[in-house]
Amino acid sequence: MLNNVNISVALFKEKWYLFSMLLNVALLAGGQSRRFGSDKALANFRGKPLIEYISEKFIREGFNVSVISKDVTKYLNVLSGSVEHVEDIFEQQCPLAGIITALRHFRSPVFVISTDAPAVPSEAVKAVLNALDGYDAAVPDADGKIHPLIAAYAPSCLDIFMKQFESGNFRLRDALASLNTIYLDDSFFSSLGFDSSIFSNINRREDMELFRKNISL
Repeated sequence: MLNNVNISVALFKEKWYLFSMLLNVALLAGGQSRRFGSDKALANFRGKPLIEYISEKFIREGFNVSVISKDVTKYLNVLSGSVEHVEDIFEQQCPLAGIITALRHFRSPVFVISTDAPAVPSEAVKAVLNALDGYDAAVPDADGKIHPLIAAYAPSCLDIFMKQFESGNFRLRDALASLNTIYLDDSFFSSLGFDSSIFSNINRREDMELFRKNISL
């Protein structure tokens, strides 16, 4: 009986280790924030930089968090020491390059999120990562709009993404068309207790006020 208990405990620990290794989040911080007027990742949101607010939320839930950025020194002073800073080595700055960098870094499934989407709950991220099983990508399709920058990607995407990037086509939606992608609609998220407002993002300074008034976090 004791041996059976030891085996069960060992299997539980192994499964938990493997599960925790898959809780990867890559924060894409390479945007130029033209409409916002300055780096919105550093804008004050609920008393702290926006990028810090988002990263801390996932760290508290046990995620492995990395920031993908062209300038790895930019956020060193505002983020927890447990956040890895990964340099986007591509000259061409675009979301596709950031996702390629994230997949190369983690070499396992990763949830990618832009640093202007603070309302996405960790429970939704876990559900999207779980839905990725058997697919190359799991992409929310909420309220009639797909969200490829709030989505999960498997390492199997890497070759296709690189081939398209090297061809000079940097459109992420074109790359998705070449993948085995599952699109997660409103019913998927409503079954978790969420609506499409969790995908709201901050593009302009006035959006900060809209978040404060209308979106619960």
